Amino acid sequence: MAEVKKARTKVTRTSPKGVLKAAPAAKAEVASDQLAMVELAPPVAVTPSVAPTEAPQLLQRERADALRKVRSEAVNATARGALEVHDKIIEALQAQSDTALEVWETSLKAPHLSEAIRVQTNGARRAYEAASAQWTDIATTTASWFHRSLEPFQAALHRQDR
Repeated sequence: MAEVKKARTKVTRTSPKGVLKAAPAAKAEVASDQLAMVELAPPVAVTPSVAPTEAPQLLQRERADALRKVRSEAVNATARGALEVHDKIIEALQAQSDTALEVWETSLKAPHLSEAIRVQTNGARRAYEAASAQWTDIATTTASWFHRSLEPFQAALHRQDR
């Protein structure tokens, strides 16, 4: 008949020899328990929302978007300024041509030569004063136009400095 083997039971000995023999087995059990806890425990380290390799690309994309926005604002300011200066130039040219036609018309209707010279002189003075005021206004508007066109770039540079 076949012999039935008895299951071995773990015997704890109090002798130092037995403790030494049982110590490696206990260490192995503790190590396997710790390994199981590490495998089952959630990761403690917080993972960043952006991978480290994507961070420079994200920063570059943000800078490109900011530059695109600044450039768009500058283009809009430039277009508005150019239209404003264009309108003022057209007004000035129309006013100067109207003044010149008026002076010639009144000069031709003058009864005497002295009257025609006086009308021409006064007309030229008025035309010069009007043209001077209009072109001064155009120069001021142009300077303002250039200043407004550069404001988005200056604002962006000041934001980057902070």
